[in-house]
Amino acid sequence: MQPASGRRALSGLANKLHPQLPLTNRQSQHLLTLLTTSFRDHLDREYPVSVPDSSSFKHVQTPPLKQDGRNSQPSSQSSASTHIDSILNNPLFSTRPRRKSNSLDAREALRDPLGWFKAQIATGAATFRDAELCMEMWEKAAGAPGMLQAHPNTDRPGFVIAQWLQNSGEDCSKEFVNSERSLLLTKLVPVMLAEGVNKPLWQWLKRKPELRVQETGLDASRVLAFRTQLLKLMVASKLASEPTLDPALAIFRRAGRYLTMPDYDFTNKILQPTGANIVRHIFTNSTNGASEELYDSLLQSVTSWSSGPISAAIQSILWLHHPTRPTAAPGLAFLRDPKGAIVTKSRNMSNSKRQLLVQLCLGVAQKLLSDQKLVDAQFVMGFTQQNFPDFVLSHVPSKNHYREHKMVRAEERGNLEMLNQLLPG
Repeated sequence: MQPASGRRALSGLANKLHPQLPLTNRQSQHLLTLLTTSFRDHLDREYPVSVPDSSSFKHVQTPPLKQDGRNSQPSSQSSASTHIDSILNNPLFSTRPRRKSNSLDAREALRDPLGWFKAQIATGAATFRDAELCMEMWEKAAGAPGMLQAHPNTDRPGFVIAQWLQNSGEDCSKEFVNSERSLLLTKLVPVMLAEGVNKPLWQWLKRKPELRVQETGLDASRVLAFRTQLLKLMVASKLASEPTLDPALAIFRRAGRYLTMPDYDFTNKILQPTGANIVRHIFTNSTNGASEELYDSLLQSVTSWSSGPISAAIQSILWLHHPTRPTAAPGLAFLRDPKGAIVTKSRNMSNSKRQLLVQLCLGVAQKLLSDQKLVDAQFVMGFTQQNFPDFVLSHVPSKNHYREHKMVRAEERGNLEMLNQLLPG
């Protein structure tokens, strides 16, 4: 029998090598998922599945050796060491679990939000709400002197949370995909893009809906809503944070290419809301520049995510704000076309589409005025007055609603002044 001192020494050595592993069901599941995913990735990397070419059986050559006589391929020992290091560096292993203390956790979270979240990962207790709190507290602490300099991009919330989601399998969970009301995705996407952590976002967007349905038990409509929301957030983040339209247009163009790739099962329903947001941003922020190539790609893509006569109206608006060749000709042609007239006179249109057409009419009229094409401008303003009187004619608001309609009245007065200049008395 071993003496007690020997057993204590061995026990102490074991604890120094590694803390006791978590034992709860949730923690064990996280550990199992991490190991399974890691080993699968390792096998795929070391032994990729490929279809052998017939020519490979005719000419089989031994890989050249280095001068020291060893094969240039990495040894199994170094590959295994790298693989094991990648596992042990995960917070689940590299961070020692601590006893829970509400006061201690609160102080730690305020002082070092990312360290606190890593500790939550290490105990297997990290939740979506913890990730949200980490980002909120990090944003508040980011202004502290030296805070950002002390943390490289691989040690910031976007990277750490994305890594946790993927390693734990939470990015395939029902809660993650069904997070329409959750702040996690809304907060996480801008943070990841700002840190340059783009790859996981595209992986989530491209993941086949059939797999999502199997993994989460959600119906296809909810999975579609998740992909739509994700793309909207990616583009909206770039529209809000970048001085030009180019980064947002580049994301939208890349997503549009997935329509021609059957493997991703991409549909125009995913693109429609984001495309509409881009168009709305363009005609409300006309000072934002864009490269001609990316802008033209947006113009050409309109028919792939918008159908019917309304797509011609959208293209006409985009032509009004073209970075190098702005023109009112497509818009004027649309309004003179009987098909376009039918669309504008329809009373079954949604309010957002009516606002879009009003913006088109006013934009075309303004461009024609600047080009000294007064007759055409008179036609457009008359057309607008006839078909959209509720948008361009003044209504006297009641006393109780004066403040609410003050800005609307100012805009309407501007429209009426334009009408008075153009229409015969």
